[in-house]
Amino acid sequence: MIGRDRARSSVVAPLLAGLYLLVVIGPLLALVVSLGAVPLADWSGLLLPGGRRFLLWLRSVGLAIGVSLGGMGLGLAIALILRRRRRGPLAQLRWVFVLLAPLPSTTHAFAWSWVTTLLNRVLGQVGLRPLSLRGWVAAWWIEVLWLMPIAVGLASIALESVDRRLIESARLLQPDTRALARVVLPLAAPLLLVGAGLIFLLSLVDYAIPSLCQVNVSALDIFADFSVHNRPGRALLVSMPLLVTTTATVILFQARLRSVALDPNWHRATLDVPFRWPVSVRVVLYGALAVMLLAAGIPVFALVSQIDGIQELALTLSEARQEIAFSLIVAILAALVNLPIAYVAARGVFSGGPPGHGWWLAITIPMALPGPLIGIGLITLWNGPGWANLGIYGSRWMPVLAALARYAPLGALVLVAAMRRVNPRQLEAAQLLQTSRLRSWLLVRLPLLAPGLLASAGLVFCLTLSELSATLLVAPPGQSTLTIRIYNYLHYGASGTVAGLTLVLTALVLIFGLIATVFLLLWTRLTSGPGTGRDGR
Repeated sequence: MIGRDRARSSVVAPLLAGLYLLVVIGPLLALVVSLGAVPLADWSGLLLPGGRRFLLWLRSVGLAIGVSLGGMGLGLAIALILRRRRRGPLAQLRWVFVLLAPLPSTTHAFAWSWVTTLLNRVLGQVGLRPLSLRGWVAAWWIEVLWLMPIAVGLASIALESVDRRLIESARLLQPDTRALARVVLPLAAPLLLVGAGLIFLLSLVDYAIPSLCQVNVSALDIFADFSVHNRPGRALLVSMPLLVTTTATVILFQARLRSVALDPNWHRATLDVPFRWPVSVRVVLYGALAVMLLAAGIPVFALVSQIDGIQELALTLSEARQEIAFSLIVAILAALVNLPIAYVAARGVFSGGPPGHGWWLAITIPMALPGPLIGIGLITLWNGPGWANLGIYGSRWMPVLAALARYAPLGALVLVAAMRRVNPRQLEAAQLLQTSRLRSWLLVRLPLLAPGLLASAGLVFCLTLSELSATLLVAPPGQSTLTIRIYNYLHYGASGTVAGLTLVLTALVLIFGLIATVFLLLWTRLTSGPGTGRDGR
């Protein structure tokens, strides 16, 4: 029995590993191969951006740096408040960020468009100049609020990673503000920099918010160049400055990120005595909290206020029923297919030596690819020689593949951390007593990894629902996702329709996120006890 299980595992695991590499790495390899079709005379002009393209890259990097600094600054301030408030109503705010994190960027863009309209009415009545939701400042503000929940989570992890004994010793010898500046922040700095790098990366590869604010960025320029020339190799060369920037960011921070994923020490015992801040610091911290409440409350009020009654909402949903159904199908398929391939990739990280480092690169490097480049790579791969006959290109599987290429690495990263938290003694006992590897996996390993698997699937599901940049290129003819429909309507100012569709998209994300969060809480309470550990694999 065990021999048959091992033989079956030795076949299935390589197949799943190959599928991960095909789905995630394949688009990039297809683009590299397509470089052969680009004349060498064009390489220098495309590789070295000059004039408008260089200025565009510079502005894109500047916007991403600003979003990174603003987002992590707010995130750190709010994390300090949440750390201080272990009990009471404010302690429950941490779950608000869990639900806000997967909200699509279009929700925030629509909400602040509504706020600007209201403010302009008031300004017009008093004879003042109206505000405009266009330009780099508007794009910076919306992106900061969009990515702030992620920044709060990363800052909280960074603070919790600091040994409480060092904090207590520092607080005995100096005021809390100095202990924070001289001990806590320096020790948390490596993880805070990782968080800043991730926010920088997410901002740099996004073009939905900048395009809605009518500013051009490098990620959008890749999409525009491919739309005009339809040459994948040229698109890769055009994206090279952006790709070099994102890849350098991933390489710079991946060593620390690997340490965090493999040694998640943020669940250690935390400080019992809260920090005591002077009035000036509390004003800054609670100012950041007010910004967070705006980020949470304004989208809700904007969506509800712009709906033109129940009948109009029902009509909007009826007209978009195909997009809603298609979006759910794509998100469910992406979440389900993600589980086996992300699991194999995550297990590969623990293999040690060059294979482990290779799998780590296969997880982290794809995070540097902009969404439009992934979409172009998918078109090149599945519409190229040898693959076009499979009938995948132009089918409903293309948006699923786009979601997997973008988010399966993130799903694998979640599973890496989940595997590290499994108690190895339970796995060793199962191996000693097992009569079947499959039975042992189903009865022991699967229950232990259930929270991580659910978190991985939930993350991919929510992100897929709001994916735009790659799906916009690969959506089959006659098919559209809900996010694409919202994005198109936002350019035409159909506020009632956009509000109804965005409310549905937001509700889907929040409902699934709430279900996953409740399940994780219940599962953690059921499985917590003296047998848990942090050194598992």
